[in-house]
Amino acid sequence: MDDDDKIRRNLIVTSAVVIGVAWFDVSLPDVLERLFSIKSAAGAQTVQVSDWKVWVAALAMLAYMAWRYRWSDEVEKASALFQGSVITRYGVLFQRVYLREVAKWIRIGTYPKSAHPQMVVLYNQVVPQVLFEQMGGRPDFVSIKVRGAATPSNGNENVEASADWKDKGSGARANTVQGSVYIDVPRQRRLIWRARAHTMVNSKESMSLMWPVMFGVSAVAIAVYKLVASLI
Repeated sequence: MDDDDKIRRNLIVTSAVVIGVAWFDVSLPDVLERLFSIKSAAGAQTVQVSDWKVWVAALAMLAYMAWRYRWSDEVEKASALFQGSVITRYGVLFQRVYLREVAKWIRIGTYPKSAHPQMVVLYNQVVPQVLFEQMGGRPDFVSIKVRGAATPSNGNENVEASADWKDKGSGARANTVQGSVYIDVPRQRRLIWRARAHTMVNSKESMSLMWPVMFGVSAVAIAVYKLVASLI
């Protein structure tokens, strides 16, 4: 029985053989003979193997290896690490992208219609009407920082928000509050997909998850096509 640490390698190698056979348009039985050193005895009649049987066997082998790989310890560990990396990246995007966008909304005093309706609460905390009138308008600078780490499972996060007014004759003022920032579902989904895409390209975990899947799916598609073609 193959060892767990060889499952990914076996799946990729087998898939690469199937893909190579299709790419170079060579006979799979001939390739198997070379790989496994299968030779006919001297004077023995050459055994003719039907193409469809070879592709059925290839599909069965791919299915077995994919099944073993799916439930291997390597995939379980890599999946957990991948999800952790997605959550971490989401927190970075929440701070860099979404909170920066919210800060801009507060500074200019308007929200898009797609924004979460609870965002007006944070605006009234950061820019209270009394301070707005006293300083003669909207703040010159707004910054928002999440307290803790933002996660995709939450629809709102605790933040610390600050609004600063420059000196316009009545002195400079600053207002810092602690409140909650809400995110609407479409924007949250976009952040999650960006976090996943970034993790797929820039993490070691994706090497253990994505490449074997890509090789395996491509090999299965080719094997199915070759099987159908051999039966027609």
